[in-house]
Amino acid sequence: MSETTPDDPAGRGAGGAGHPTPVFGVPASAFRRFRATVLSPDDAVRRGAEPPVHPTAYRPDRLILPGLPGGDTIAGPLAELKRLGEDMGFTPVVLNDAPDARAADGAEVDVKRVPRQPSVAELARALDLAGELDAVARTIVELRPDAGRLAAPIDAWDVLQRARQDTDETASQVSRWSLSHILMSAGYHSGVGYHSGVGYHSGVGYHSGVGYHSGVGTPGTADGRTPVAVASSPGEPSGRRSPVVAILDTGLGAHPWFPKGSPLVDHDPTIEDPKTGRPVPVGLRFPAAADPEHRGVSVDTLNATLDAMAGHGTFVAGVVRQHSADATLVIVPVMYGDGAADETDVVEALEKLFLWNRLRLQGRVDGTPLDVVSLSFGYYHETPGSVDDEAGLFAALRALQRDGVCIVAAAGNGATTLPFWPAALSPLPVTDDTRAPVMAAPLVSVGATNPGDPTAIDQATVAAFSNTGPWVRVYRCGVAVVSTMPTTLNSSQRPDLHVDARPGIPARGTPDPDDYACGFGVWSGSSFSAPAFAGQVAAALAGMTAEADAAGRVAQASKVVDSLPPGPRGVIS
Repeated sequence: MSETTPDDPAGRGAGGAGHPTPVFGVPASAFRRFRATVLSPDDAVRRGAEPPVHPTAYRPDRLILPGLPGGDTIAGPLAELKRLGEDMGFTPVVLNDAPDARAADGAEVDVKRVPRQPSVAELARALDLAGELDAVARTIVELRPDAGRLAAPIDAWDVLQRARQDTDETASQVSRWSLSHILMSAGYHSGVGYHSGVGYHSGVGYHSGVGYHSGVGTPGTADGRTPVAVASSPGEPSGRRSPVVAILDTGLGAHPWFPKGSPLVDHDPTIEDPKTGRPVPVGLRFPAAADPEHRGVSVDTLNATLDAMAGHGTFVAGVVRQHSADATLVIVPVMYGDGAADETDVVEALEKLFLWNRLRLQGRVDGTPLDVVSLSFGYYHETPGSVDDEAGLFAALRALQRDGVCIVAAAGNGATTLPFWPAALSPLPVTDDTRAPVMAAPLVSVGATNPGDPTAIDQATVAAFSNTGPWVRVYRCGVAVVSTMPTTLNSSQRPDLHVDARPGIPARGTPDPDDYACGFGVWSGSSFSAPAFAGQVAAALAGMTAEADAAGRVAQASKVVDSLPPGPRGVIS
């Protein structure tokens, strides 16, 4: 089943007072894949008079701690976690690091014969960037139950609460420990969408409404997503500066706008491992049969229906391209076809992206550094009223901001004012280890509006599904957006009506609802508002001379964001 936020009209959850209950769904496929669970406000462990938590999906077997594995920062937190484990019956095992490949006798293993992808920590050490990464990196720890333990399963939330109560903050930095959350895409209706949740896809029935085919959408087709005929080109690059936009999403499928070998698209960003000379991918690599941007069928393989978010990354890339023909797109897959992403995967991708960017900033690798990162996913935090400098993906985003990279994040589709993270970081200052504010490029939260005159965006209306509130900085159109879709998507759905050709009469019928050979689709969601703004930032940067140092890049990104219209504004109390 999917999980949705329980009805909470009184706003009992932490930070929930005065916020409409958000609509938020995590599909059963994601729960199975990540072995996830839901933190319930009714039975979650609380300390003293703490208010109930807000429901959130997370991995109960993992915690995220501050510091690079093997670095100086992690020593205290890991020691405290080991102490807790002795008392609670588990052993903390670091997942995102591995020793050098050596045999038991200390001899080198033939890595050519037995290749192994290095961890981020290994890469950082090999690249002499471990010191720079240690302050912003995170250690992923599995809570492995001790052999013979007879008790309820280990739960990361219980361990986290125990740590907050019992450990020394100075030694453990426990305020920076974090659950490993499940993030969902902000595509309308499925995933984080306005209408998904209980049931196979939305509503109570197989797909929507109560019946097999009633309500919104059809089985196998994401609600609100459909093929559309468009005669359009991406525009010609101006030959000026080519700002670099990283898109963390489901990847990029086949489409004439994004040909292989194009200098304006990096389909598979990598970092060369200095020890082996092998390229290490920055993002996930999906097998062809489960690639959301190729076949698009990884959840309902029995009926071969399209994944709810199949084509999402290609659609997002097309939105960026429509707003900036000059932008170089860096494609970083982190999200599966059902719209879910494991926070640990996103953290690892962002840390690799940090290394990828630093190598270019330092001139050690040919290529242009990052200018913008576009994120079309997020989650509702369990304690939204007291989110601080914890572990998880926040630290890596803040590090990129300090290097002059503008982060653009979708505000979510929960029809609520409750903060949606990481977009809700937007109004919060970036600080150093002493909590003093530091200069950093903006992190911009983007809500969705209905279609209207793009030159009068201040007069637009906010989409009914869009999140809003003082933490949402800008708005862009997110309803009935037309963009690129992988031309390879054509799954098991068939036209409602089809008549074969007869003498003198060509074949005729209704459209095939999941055939995207046309290369374009129409979709809605703040997922597509964010890349629209990211593309506008890139377009503005294309007309400026690139800055070489971090301070100049921060100032330039801030100037551009401030110059772009924010969109509709209501009364903010």
